[in-house]
Amino acid sequence: MAKAKIGVYGSAVSESPELDAKARELGEILADEDVILITGACSGLPYQVVSTAYKKNHNEIWGFSPATDHKGQLAFTPKDDSTIYTRLVYVPSDMEFASDIQVCIKFRNVLSTAACDGAVIISGRWGSMNEFTNLHDMGKVIGILTGTGGIADELPGLNAKVHKPSKAKVVFDSSPHSLVERVLEEVERRK
Repeated sequence: MAKAKIGVYGSAVSESPELDAKARELGEILADEDVILITGACSGLPYQVVSTAYKKNHNEIWGFSPATDHKGQLAFTPKDDSTIYTRLVYVPSDMEFASDIQVCIKFRNVLSTAACDGAVIISGRWGSMNEFTNLHDMGKVIGILTGTGGIADELPGLNAKVHKPSKAKVVFDSSPHSLVERVLEEVERRK
């Protein structure tokens, strides 16, 4: 059976030492699972999660970059180690809006969310909200790590108010361990 592909989404900036520790804890937990991790090849919390998993267990990691090539990726995340990625997927250089980084970020969001079976969201801002709506519309399994601030703490209320029929399964949990377990159970059930 193919490995489950789990997206990791959240704030592209480090917001506090406590939140950084929560991201590393999530990475430690995911490292023990036989999954492929997917990110938007950005800095911040998603990078902390997947780099922790990579350091612990050399998990396979796919990064969906908003850049058109490796040189652009290095410029986008100059402080991150791009060698942790097993696979980097770039925006096609002949795409009409390839020179507009904001369009490219949304383009990679669509590709990365389409590529995963399920995802976890930690904190996050507007970009993470975009990833959530993509995942929801695509009917994916979505785990929201509550108690981490940002959009993750707004989604329980928004999900209740702005509900639309979907095959998506949204799981809210403040425990990284329990969240990962619940997301993976649902992903496996669907396979």
